[in-house]
Amino acid sequence: MRLHTLALQAFGPFRTRQSIDFDTLSQGGLFLLHGATGAGKSTIFDAVCYALYGNVPGERHQTALRSHHADPATLTQVELEFSMAGRRLRIVRTPQQERARRDGNGTTRSQAKASLEERHGDDSLGRALWKPVSAAHQEIAREIEALLGMNREQFCQVVLLPQGDFARFLRAKAEDRATVLGRLFGTHRFRDIARWLTDHAKESGQRCDDARRIVLRDIDRIQDTAGTPITDSVEEPAPTQDSIDTTHPTALAWAQAVHGRAAEAHQAAAAALRDARAHHSIRESRAAQVRILAERQLRHRTAASALTALRAQAPAFEDLQATLERGRRAEQVRPLIQALDDADHDHQKARHAEAQARTRLADTQRNDTDEELTATEDRLKNDLGRLDALRHDEQRSEELAASLAKLKAELDQAQSDHDEIADWLDQADTRRAEHTARIDRAHLAQIQADRLAAALPALEQQLAAARRRDELAANVAKAQSDVDELKKAVIHSAAHARGIRDRRIDGMAGELAARLSPQEPCLVCGSPVHPRPATTAAGHPSREDEARAEEAYQQADQACKDAEQDLVRLTAEAASAQELADGQATADLQQRHRAAQQAHKDLLVAAADAVPANEELRAFDETRATRTSELASLGRRIGDYLGRQETQSAEQEILTLRLADALAGSPTIAARSAELTAEAEALARARAAIQQVAVAAGNLDRAARAVATEIVAAGFATPEEARHALIPGAELAAKEGEMDAWRTAQATHTATLQDPDLAEAAAAEPADEQAAEAALAAAADRSEAAAIAESTSRDRCETLLGHIDDLTQGIGRLAPLLEEHHVAKHLADLAAGTSGDNQYRMHLEAYVLAARLEEVAKAANTRLERMSSGRYVLSHTDARTSGRGRSGLGLEILDQWTGQTRDTTTLSGGESFFASLALALGLADVVAQEAGGSQLDTLFIDEGFGSLDDETLEEVLEVLDELRSYSRTVGVVSHVADLRRRIPTQMQVRKSQDGSTVKAMAAAPAY
Repeated sequence: MRLHTLALQAFGPFRTRQSIDFDTLSQGGLFLLHGATGAGKSTIFDAVCYALYGNVPGERHQTALRSHHADPATLTQVELEFSMAGRRLRIVRTPQQERARRDGNGTTRSQAKASLEERHGDDSLGRALWKPVSAAHQEIAREIEALLGMNREQFCQVVLLPQGDFARFLRAKAEDRATVLGRLFGTHRFRDIARWLTDHAKESGQRCDDARRIVLRDIDRIQDTAGTPITDSVEEPAPTQDSIDTTHPTALAWAQAVHGRAAEAHQAAAAALRDARAHHSIRESRAAQVRILAERQLRHRTAASALTALRAQAPAFEDLQATLERGRRAEQVRPLIQALDDADHDHQKARHAEAQARTRLADTQRNDTDEELTATEDRLKNDLGRLDALRHDEQRSEELAASLAKLKAELDQAQSDHDEIADWLDQADTRRAEHTARIDRAHLAQIQADRLAAALPALEQQLAAARRRDELAANVAKAQSDVDELKKAVIHSAAHARGIRDRRIDGMAGELAARLSPQEPCLVCGSPVHPRPATTAAGHPSREDEARAEEAYQQADQACKDAEQDLVRLTAEAASAQELADGQATADLQQRHRAAQQAHKDLLVAAADAVPANEELRAFDETRATRTSELASLGRRIGDYLGRQETQSAEQEILTLRLADALAGSPTIAARSAELTAEAEALARARAAIQQVAVAAGNLDRAARAVATEIVAAGFATPEEARHALIPGAELAAKEGEMDAWRTAQATHTATLQDPDLAEAAAAEPADEQAAEAALAAAADRSEAAAIAESTSRDRCETLLGHIDDLTQGIGRLAPLLEEHHVAKHLADLAAGTSGDNQYRMHLEAYVLAARLEEVAKAANTRLERMSSGRYVLSHTDARTSGRGRSGLGLEILDQWTGQTRDTTTLSGGESFFASLALALGLADVVAQEAGGSQLDTLFIDEGFGSLDDETLEEVLEVLDELRSYSRTVGVVSHVADLRRRIPTQMQVRKSQDGSTVKAMAAAPAY
């Protein structure tokens, strides 16, 4: 991948749009990016990563990317143009952010956007032709990852090498190094395999446990089914959980013995059941005969008693027969009596209606005849006709009243508006003077803000120096303490080394004697005879003990010297910071800085009022002219309203006098018409009621004559007598049914007493049914108990056979499962590194990663030997670590000057930098090959050069310069001044109060 151009705006510290031409910077193969702390050098790398992957390195959230310096109308945006796999692409991303509304009122949330385009040649004017590839976030992510062959984490490790990430991998523990390598090389599949093996072992173990539980469950079922008496009679003991895996035949023999005892118990229960059933059959036949005799005796007694009671009711039923005959004769004249009652009811109802209708008439009309009421109704109808002719005058009067009310309201509003505008114009001069004074105050605030802004940078520099001074004071104290402790450690290690050396010299005779052999000359005296050779005392130090003590002393001495150099450097930096701070206290400078910032902020707020104040003054002048015109217009409208009010009032008085006579005190014509209409309707209802009374009286007379003729023929003297003899239909049917039931019951009970079987049973001795049933119940209980015992024993035998079959199958399943679990557990322990056969305790993924780490170390050494002048070589070690640590991912460094291997944590600051840089470059090569062999033409290195001496720096730069032979471009970020002389192609990031800017330079400036 090769970067061509990068453009960003409102991103991080960059307020305005900044463009970076990587093609120009890459011409030399190596370029330098420098600038003040906080200017935004690392933000350029963030922008590259954000353009490609939609997020920045590390843990910062993309919503924090928007520049605080940016204008609200400027969108945060990043545009990157790059080439990969023969394609030239351009990607533009805009994060989610708050932007100013188009109408200028507040802000609105703008959603994140992205677009990917590909260049397809140029047009006729030489302009690039871009065709869209995608505008969807997920599609763009898949396209970028497919092109680069790596995810964001891999990209940041291979292309963007940020501050401090080199040495972190170099000094990491094996577990942390495994995490990084696993993410870069995608070895999670081996971790998944190991996890699968562990899960498989757990599953096979679970299957063994399940199978074992099933066997034990079948044994428990056999014991529960057989019962304690049967199982206790078996000589073989019941199998247990501890013995089930190894005593399968014994378990089956015990189960067969239990079943044999259960079969014997079933044969005894079957014989007892046959005897009980024979006895029950005899008792059942005898009880049936006793029940039949008792039932016949009961029927005979019941019939005799009932017949006696029926014969005692004969007089009452004779009276009932007479009542039924009178009711049947009265039923013949029921329709005529009903018609007479209906006619009388209608006559009374008509008379009541006439009385009610007359009460609604006027007092002078309540006794009038039908003819008089008719004449009064005609006169009212004539009055209603005259009222209809006056409805137009009434409507016009109402319209005039409404118009006058509206005129009054409009006149009052116009007069109020006239007074309000007049008052506002009287105060206009005073208000305009206030606007002018506000504009003058804003201009003065702007002048003061500019003066204060010019003084703030110097105050900020003093405050930064004071803070650095305070920080260094603590660091100097700690460094002094570290030096003191390290000096004590040097003295202690030197004394320890001398003591071991002295002890070894003192016991050298014993050490030499240990090398003597019979008949061989002594190394000291040359004699082949050794009569009294010296012996080595207990705890005598060896040559290796002496070497280790000496090495510990050298390391302590070097650490002390390094700490003393750090103390000198920190002391010098503290003195410089004290001079820059001018000896002032940090708290005072902070207070002055906060006060100046707050004052500047308040002045800017006050100065910003100039624009709205001018706008409000212009609007005030326009309003004043408008209101002057409105005041004249209102005066003309008031005069027009007064003239119209006078004309309409005169017309209203004429119409009011004309209507007063016709209304006769009513408020409106409608109300008067309603009164006359109601009076006419009352007259009509009274006349109709009088006519209805005459009709009802004629009907009543005709019904009375018809009833008088028919009741005599039916045998009744008066209509009241016939009405009294009437029986309701339901009651008549009930009494007739009662009579028929009495007669039927007599005949039934007489026939029952004449039955010969019942008569014979009544003559016999009373049946003892209770004794027969008790004997039958006892026999039934005996038979049921025997049946339950036989069924229980039979079911027990059948169930035991089923349990024995289940036990046989369960034991057959358990054996192969135990063997399978043993193999699975052994493989899982090997893959996890916990098996005793895994000597290095190396898990499967670490074994794979160890091979990758060897490749990384080989790739790193091609540059490390050059950077260290042939002194250091990185090597991978699979030595087992102490405690519970795993082996396989260790790194150590060989010092070829001494031939000794060292732990990577013992390297000095500069050595750690170039060693970790070589490791990072080697890691980048191997990861690039692992990611599909993608050609990575651009590499960025962020800081770390300040820890190198001049000679080592030269070696490192030569190695970086040689990367050009691999068609790579390297961008270096550093504050080291010497790099500005050594690297001609540079890009400077400058920070200011208005945000940072980028400036490219073809050659380094002179210093």
